[in-house]
Amino acid sequence: MPQARGGTPGAADSIQDIRFGRHGGYDRLVIDFGKKDGAAVSVPLWRLSSPAGEGYSRIYLPGVRSTSASGGKLGGSIMDDYYVVRAPNGGLFVDVFATGGFRYRVFGLDNPGRLVIDYQPSGSALGRPLPVRGRQVVVMEPRKGESVSSPLTVEGYARTFEGQVTVLLKNSNGDVIARKSTKANDWSNTWGYFRTTLGFRDFSGTGTLQVGSASAKTGQFEGVSVPVSGG
Repeated sequence: MPQARGGTPGAADSIQDIRFGRHGGYDRLVIDFGKKDGAAVSVPLWRLSSPAGEGYSRIYLPGVRSTSASGGKLGGSIMDDYYVVRAPNGGLFVDVFATGGFRYRVFGLDNPGRLVIDYQPSGSALGRPLPVRGRQVVVMEPRKGESVSSPLTVEGYARTFEGQVTVLLKNSNGDVIARKSTKANDWSNTWGYFRTTLGFRDFSGTGTLQVGSASAKTGQFEGVSVPVSGG
């Protein structure tokens, strides 16, 4: 199913840990929840979204405000890495990226409260390229090689200094044809979500979308580059 949901309102207010293990033919991710100063007894409200043809799943946790885990490499047979992000409408979400098409199952466990997500390779091809992920920036939209036009929505999350994010669109000559600055909604505690719109004159051929920020030490631009083409 592309979506699943469950949990109990107010059962937890934090993520205590995110654990990973390999079990024969599948990979397992376990989210451990906390409440106040101890472990949660049951699982809070959650909603999992796994869009068809995409190489990731997103677990929304609207009642969870803090986390002790912010992301990391998983290195499973199908699971690649994960990110904990401050959601734009409150709470957190956890993005789990795969290396290809997958099937999943999800269920909650009590005493203590844990959400378990098992992933297994499906053998199917992805319908879109995976989002471009870097050390400090993840760009969910647009994707590598996509055709873009104005206005262009740029969406993702970052852990840049003070949440400052700069978006640059360059043409095939390396000339900057559009620039926009925005701010992610977190950076010190976990990944912060951002979404902005870039306006520009239409261009043809290939181009590059750069998303990141200037280094506090060197002043050089640090981030990710997404190859795009003019619409």
